[in-house]
Amino acid sequence: MTLFLNKTAVLKALLMSICLVTSVAGHAGIKPDEPLTASKVFAEAPLEVLDMLRPSTRLDMLDYYNQADSLVAVQNALGGQSKFELVAPDYLKVSITPISTLEIKVLPIKKDQIIMTLYTVGSDSLAADTRVNFFDSSMKPLPAEKYLKTPALKDFYNLKNSSLKDSDIAEKIPFESIVYSIGPGDTPLTSTLTTLKTLSQEDQDLLTPLFTLTLSAPWTSKFQFK
Repeated sequence: MTLFLNKTAVLKALLMSICLVTSVAGHAGIKPDEPLTASKVFAEAPLEVLDMLRPSTRLDMLDYYNQADSLVAVQNALGGQSKFELVAPDYLKVSITPISTLEIKVLPIKKDQIIMTLYTVGSDSLAADTRVNFFDSSMKPLPAEKYLKTPALKDFYNLKNSSLKDSDIAEKIPFESIVYSIGPGDTPLTSTLTTLKTLSQEDQDLLTPLFTLTLSAPWTSKFQFK
């Protein structure tokens, strides 16, 4: 258990370090002279926001995709391979490393648009987790809590007809790892609890029937999980 918690701490530290850079980035790079698309955000976001993929590399990826509709893998700053998973006008998903992905979503709000980024880090042996950030159209950070009401652990389970109590669940799941994901168009934002798979088989067998592991929320100028 101690080994797992240490791995989890390292994972969360990596995720937070990636997203801390994102959250403090200035609003340079996005030019207002063209309609905002996910590809435009990906191409023009400052290096401080996406330092694993240099602007020239991002442009190469988009060129490959636009010319041949090909999701060609390119070399990232660590010497590994990065590759698009999906490209749409309002949405883009790129596999940055074998254990990390970035999703960019352009969201309508009133007469304007805002940008949501989802950084997910994790693997089969570590509970994946996502950091969600919001920006205005010039990449100025926006308060995430204004646009996303994150689900609490109790939103994922129902203790009806169970002898367990909330305190029992909290004891077995002392922390929460949640993966957020979205897609093009009106695809809702999903939140998937990944912590259960890290528990002992006995605890998984006990808790899994009580949980709805994935929740979804539509965009209504805010994502709110109920």
